[in-house]
Amino acid sequence: MNKRIFLFTALQLLFLILLLRCNEVSAQEFPEKPVPPRLVNDFAGMLTAIEADALENKLVAYYDSTSTQISIVTVTDFHGYDRSDYAQRLAEKWGIGQRGLDNGILILIKPKTSENSRGEVFIAPGYGLESVVPDIVCAQIIDNEILP
Repeated sequence: MNKRIFLFTALQLLFLILLLRCNEVSAQEFPEKPVPPRLVNDFAGMLTAIEADALENKLVAYYDSTSTQISIVTVTDFHGYDRSDYAQRLAEKWGIGQRGLDNGILILIKPKTSENSRGEVFIAPGYGLESVVPDIVCAQIIDNEILP
């Protein structure tokens, strides 16, 4: 009987450790929101400091004049997620836009590499902006402005 209790307790402990490990891995898939917060977060190292600061200043000015928050994030890996799913999850985790208004836009960029011959871009508007910036507009911005 004591062996069963020990085995059961050991299995519970193992399950708990595995569960914590899974959460740890899942958390690492999405970068933490930088402190202090920034609108331009170049985790892929695509931009120079001058480029990132200039873009940050433009996005802050746009936010101040419109209350729409646009954030640009570059990453090297989507960790198995589809780019749209990754973008939505990251935007939600970071709380891009104003709570209740859902007026944020995340522009997610994964640069091309030797393994990936083509870069990937996804624009994820918050629900409050989907009527103003629908999927077709996002696709046109990506195809006509960002990728070229």
